[in-house]
Formats: sequence, C-alpha cells, structure tokens
Amino acid sequence: MANLLFSFDDLSAKDKAAREAVKHFKKAGATVAQVDVNSTIRKTSGVGYRELHLVFNDSQTIALRIKETGDIFQVMLNKKVIPIRNQDDHAKAIKEMVALMDRGRAAFQKKLARQKVKLPSSVKTAAPKMEVALQKRRDELTSQVAAAKAQLAELNAA
Repeated sequence: MANLLFSFDDLSAKDKAAREAVKHFKKAGATVAQVDVNSTIRKTSGVGYRELHLVFNDSQTIALRIKETGDIFQVMLNKKVIPIRNQDDHAKAIKEMVALMDRGRAAFQKKLARQKVKLPSSVKTAAPKMEVALQKRRDELTSQVAAAKAQLAELNAA
C-alpha cells in the first residue's frame, strides 16, 4: 500500500485517501460507521491542521489531524493523543490503531455506561405525577393506621 496523502484544501469524507483509510480500517477489523471532516483550520504548536473524524460501530472515535502537506501528524483515539510506532507505513499504523481500540474497548464501554444522558425537554416522565400519587397513598395509609390504633385502644379499654 502506498502511504495515504490527503488533499488538505479539498479534504472531505469522499476524498480518495479518506476512502482508502476506511478500507484499511475495515480490513484490519474495525468497521467505520461515520466519517466527518472538520472544515476549520486549527493551529497547535505552529502547525496548521484539519481533522478527519472516524466513528466506529462501537462508538469509539479516531481523529486524524492532517497537516497542510497532506500528511497525518497526530492521531487521537477517544479524544486522547496516542503515539504511533509505524508512522511511515500507514497500513501498519492502522493495524496498530485498531489493536489499541480493541485493547481499550472494555474500559471505553464502561465509561459510556457510567455517563448520564439528559433527556430532551420534549420528553416528559410520569415521575412528578407518580410522586404526588404515592404521597397521597402514604397519607391515606397513615390515617388508616391511626384509625386502627384508635380502634385497638378502644378494644383494650373494653
């Protein structure tokens, strides 16, 4: 495989290099569910870059930061920068990324499970109405217990 060379100015999900990267991820055993390209050019450490985001079936994400020359200069796995040993051979680098994804999958799934999801404002729950009904039922039971204690006291007195 020839190394991937992205077109910085025309970077898109339909770019030839992006399609090749998706093929190599699939070949390595990770199915890409979505490909997004950040259109803004950002700078870090004096290097201008654009990001190509790959979202996989298990919700893990890889962001490839692409320099103006079309080379990948940084890889982020689930928003964390990861070092890549095989920088010169992209096929080996992609296999390395997939191995890192596989190794961290259990921890990533646990982290997702712990996150609380806020319901949209359009979704209404029955909890407030249920709380009022349960309080009403509690008050009824309290009054019945008081009546039963009073009746018991009468029977004990008689």
